[in-house]
Amino acid sequence: MSEIVNLLEIFVQKPIVERLIVILYTVGPVLITIYSIGQFHLLYIFIKNKKTYSTKAPLYKDGEWPHVTVQIPMFNEMYVAEHVIDACAKLDYPSDKLEIQVLDDSIDQTLEIAENTAEKWRAKGIDVVVIHRENRQGFKAGALHEGTQVAKGDFIAIFDADFRPNPDFLIKTMGYFQNPKVGVVQTRWGHLNRNYSILTRAQALLHDAFFMIEQQARSIGGYFLRFNGSGGIWRKETIHDAGGWSGETLSEDYDLCLRAQMKGWEIAYDNEVVAPAELPVTMVDFKVQQYRWTKGRGQIIKKHFFNLLKMKSSFMVKVHAIFDLLNVFINVGVLLLAFLSIPLVILLRVNPDLRTFFTYQSLALINILIAPWFAWLVFDKYTSTVKGKIKEMRTSFFPFLVLIIGFPFFMVVSLIDGFINNKSFFHRTSKYNALSKDDSWKNKVYSPSEIPAITWFEGILGLLFFIALLIDISIFSIAFLPFHILLTLGFSSIFIQSIRKA
Repeated sequence: MSEIVNLLEIFVQKPIVERLIVILYTVGPVLITIYSIGQFHLLYIFIKNKKTYSTKAPLYKDGEWPHVTVQIPMFNEMYVAEHVIDACAKLDYPSDKLEIQVLDDSIDQTLEIAENTAEKWRAKGIDVVVIHRENRQGFKAGALHEGTQVAKGDFIAIFDADFRPNPDFLIKTMGYFQNPKVGVVQTRWGHLNRNYSILTRAQALLHDAFFMIEQQARSIGGYFLRFNGSGGIWRKETIHDAGGWSGETLSEDYDLCLRAQMKGWEIAYDNEVVAPAELPVTMVDFKVQQYRWTKGRGQIIKKHFFNLLKMKSSFMVKVHAIFDLLNVFINVGVLLLAFLSIPLVILLRVNPDLRTFFTYQSLALINILIAPWFAWLVFDKYTSTVKGKIKEMRTSFFPFLVLIIGFPFFMVVSLIDGFINNKSFFHRTSKYNALSKDDSWKNKVYSPSEIPAITWFEGILGLLFFIALLIDISIFSIAFLPFHILLTLGFSSIFIQSIRKA
């Protein structure tokens, strides 16, 4: 280990190397500080209005409920197709004002399941139609576009195949459209299998922090909101006015809602109406989902960043719209800190004069307060006692922390892919109807069979930061010791879970 340290000391003392370390490492805290300011502002809005803010859609009078088309886009969903169609067919809404479109691009037996389930409900008087495409042109966006052209309803509710809307979903949400400015209603995602595993508990916290706090705060502040692709309703007029569904990006939902809001339409968000869904149960499936979302974000940044800069709106609306678009760059900041922390440990050893400079930069680490603070507030939905919250911190927050520490490399790779690659293939996230610990995903048709190439890099990074940990111990450096422990755990656990579940 001493030989490695000696070689690193020789390397970092080169003037150009020292300057690069200082400059690039400084970028990390800057990105983290910008992210922290935005998140703390949303946190402030949420806490300030937590006890007083509430929303509830007004009800329509009997006989005045508008016609609604429920769209269920799916591709190869044999384990969940019947369940989502059943849930949508059971929606408590006037049957003469309800149409259900199953937008099925499947190439396996899902189509047969969907048609049989639709026939079952048609026999009961529910208008369920299956629209099957022979090609996947435009992927999900293409399916939604084609379904919208023939939809009977003036409003379009969308549920992905892993969702199970509660019967009162439409009754609780349609009233928002009595405001003619409202073009979209988005609800909070729930979790059918939150307690399935450590991975699903970590994912649940990730989603809850976004929906319960970020979306809620933006709604209170009157800022741009996101339509999240499912668990929401569109006014059909808004879809057409905003230019319709587009398959140009993998984030067709974010794309359309930005175009709609830039044209003056509003999104109503109801944090109390929950749309339950199945979380990915394997690390590989979770990665597929996150890669698609993050690559799509990169494509959206290219498409809309300058549009947001030029749009006419209040200063804070524009600032938060841009912040929400760019906050994915927190991953770049964390990754820079991670990679440069190893040479920096050695640089501070041979050049102690830089300690003051980097000490001031460490103020950016106030960001570490955001995650546990968000988590503590989220757990209000699950428990009312301090003891219960402490248990949640142990069983949900620490797995979540390890996950987000190890994920920036993966996220940055997918973000770069979005910037440089306009052509995209929509890789679906496999669902297995795995709702309890007794439900296995193993040996099912869609279970992961290959290990993504990026997984091997994650394994190498886990080893790299373990070596960094040994260097810290050998030279008695404690500044980065906790960070290197988390990085070792993060990359190693992601690598092991990807290997074990593929």
